[in-house]
Amino acid sequence: MSRSHLRAITASQSDVGRVRSANQDEVREFAREGGARLLVVADGMGGHAGGEVASATCVEAIGDYFAQADEDPAALLRHAFEAANERVYRQGNEDPALFGMGTTAVAALVEGPERAWIAHVGDSRAYRLHDGRLEQLTDDHSWVQEQVRLARLTPEEAEVHPRRNALMRSIGVDSQVEVDVRCVDLRPENQLLLCSDGLWGEIDDQTISSVLASAPPEESARRLVELANEAGGHDNVTVAVLALPASERPSAQPKRSPDAKPAGLHKLGLAVAVGLGVALIAWLLFGR
Repeated sequence: MSRSHLRAITASQSDVGRVRSANQDEVREFAREGGARLLVVADGMGGHAGGEVASATCVEAIGDYFAQADEDPAALLRHAFEAANERVYRQGNEDPALFGMGTTAVAALVEGPERAWIAHVGDSRAYRLHDGRLEQLTDDHSWVQEQVRLARLTPEEAEVHPRRNALMRSIGVDSQVEVDVRCVDLRPENQLLLCSDGLWGEIDDQTISSVLASAPPEESARRLVELANEAGGHDNVTVAVLALPASERPSAQPKRSPDAKPAGLHKLGLAVAVGLGVALIAWLLFGR
């Protein structure tokens, strides 16, 4: 893996919301020597205990794999998610109280200032803020998203459909899982946002982009959670934000007036003038 230095600011926030009695979301940040950062958000499901255990187990397994693996970023994320799926699935089958538990997960691995790798399973999302525009980087693995893809539902119909929370993929429910991984470009002042559906299900993209663009990560993470709760807080809400600094610009050079010439040219001109003067005097005295 690359060891390029990464200067970035990160922040995260998670809240139970206004309706649920327990928070089944989990958010963690992991770092490696050289500056690589890994942000992970998981949204558990499977009853009061099962959801909490599934999301915590998933995030812990991804972090464990990240700490010891030495692979290219795409392979690392895919294998980390597969390891998490195996651990959650095994735990759910060994404990009757946790049987059938599962979780969504979305992760961003950033090693340098020019690109990030995004992995996800389920409907927790990743976004990128670029030039004030919010771009969704993940496609939900949900029943309604599949119907939209097949043109059987419009995006507007999907937002209010009774089955909008039905997932087509999740971690820990089956023995195998298919993980989506992609690489995205980053630019100075870009931001990455990871979140559970408790955020994007409550507030729109324009509101999210406005908050990210107007405040540093710690403040924007807190404000996004507040806005989701003010909009109803029907689910647990979790966000993680990573912001890249502005590019370092070279210091300004002192300005010269239009008539100014480099010192070397001044010296050359003086030498030529003196030489011509001496030659003229010699010609006047001896050349006639």
